[in-house]
Amino acid sequence: MRVRVVTAFLISFALLATNAYAATPTPKASAKSSAKPVASKSATTEQATASSSKKPSKKPVKKKVKKTATPIPSPSPVWPPVKFTSNKGIYAKIPTSKELLGLVSAKAGLRELVKKCESFACGAVIVAAEYRCEWWEIKSTVYGPDPQDANKKIALGKLRTLYGALSPKTYANIILLSEEPLAGPTTTDPATGQVVPGSPRTGVIVGGISAICHKSGTNEKIPANIYTRIN
Repeated sequence: MRVRVVTAFLISFALLATNAYAATPTPKASAKSSAKPVASKSATTEQATASSSKKPSKKPVKKKVKKTATPIPSPSPVWPPVKFTSNKGIYAKIPTSKELLGLVSAKAGLRELVKKCESFACGAVIVAAEYRCEWWEIKSTVYGPDPQDANKKIALGKLRTLYGALSPKTYANIILLSEEPLAGPTTTDPATGQVVPGSPRTGVIVGGISAICHKSGTNEKIPANIYTRIN
């Protein structure tokens, strides 16, 4: 099985903004439309005489056929990718917060995943390749504050994110969803019986991201996020 690996930078889902930002200009559709009022002529009737009266003749009404606007095709993505980490035809990039916001708003499936990231540590990566990849494997590590030293971080778990086939020179936006909670366990107030949310766990991030393009198939379930905690 031949694979190519691209290692990206340490990143936090909560701190996705980086200086590696490439904005793809979106073409602005400039469709001009003007609606001009059409003056309608009122039929006039001649004054009736005692001997005879003329009825106004009806003119045939011509139906106007409304032309359907031709959709403007989206431009092809820039290739090779700009400001991506590359290695032998494999490209990977950690999206900025602005890029991620645009990706999420454009795809409903990503919105559902990002919603879960309000409760669990997440990361994100954009991948592409010169050739077809039968499936992608994104490896990452979840880090958190060291209980012994708040200025240091320790590995809390390992995450493998599996993504499906991708055609050559095609981009994929992949959300890395772990099972590491962003808040402590909930408790129950003995006096009121109400559930009290756990305290926030600050400093929990997803980093050490690497993208692997596999040219051979796999029997593993795809897509998937497989999280293994480090004891």
